[in-house]
Amino acid sequence: MEKIKVFLVYGYDTLMNRIEALLNETESVVLVGKTNTAEFAELLIRSKNPHIVMIDVSAEEQLGAALTKQIKSWFPEVKVMVFSKLDDFIHISAMVKSGVTGYLLKNVKSHELHKAIDKVMCGETYIQNAITAKVINGKEKHTDEVNILSPREVEIIRLIAKEYTSAAIGKMLFISEHTVETHRKNIWRKTGVKSIIGLLNFAYEHQLI
Repeated sequence: MEKIKVFLVYGYDTLMNRIEALLNETESVVLVGKTNTAEFAELLIRSKNPHIVMIDVSAEEQLGAALTKQIKSWFPEVKVMVFSKLDDFIHISAMVKSGVTGYLLKNVKSHELHKAIDKVMCGETYIQNAITAKVINGKEKHTDEVNILSPREVEIIRLIAKEYTSAAIGKMLFISEHTVETHRKNIWRKTGVKSIIGLLNFAYEHQLI
């Protein structure tokens, strides 16, 4: 039976040594390579041809998402799992959208790590049990907050983010500038933001832009 080949992209966190040790303890898994820099990831992954790439994203979450997207564009068939210190819905959702199929914390136990690997290899998305409830609750809260906005208001938020004026937005949407201003007031009221920066933060947090 072919072993599951894993490639590790890690930072300088000593906790990743534990993950490496857990991988080496498993007969069904073989660690085929590792690197502590994203710069050489493509070349090394191409040469090692792993089934799974595991990424330590704790140090730089945004780079983790970007690297995941790159890996999936280079090697669509490769599964990507990440280890993170963050357990909130926004970050987990962003990573899953980037192409991650396994999201684990660094305190993951040996049996759950192996379970996650098996699930991911079967085509499923696995999120560590300890944070599943947070993800579900966060998704419900996220959905509720976004649902208070109408599709038109979401559309206007996206145009505001692109720095269009109310007059320009009105022309683009074939509505009056006054109507745009009314929508803007409703957006401010519903989201509770006090400034454009606040609105942009809300939009990023809820993945509207």
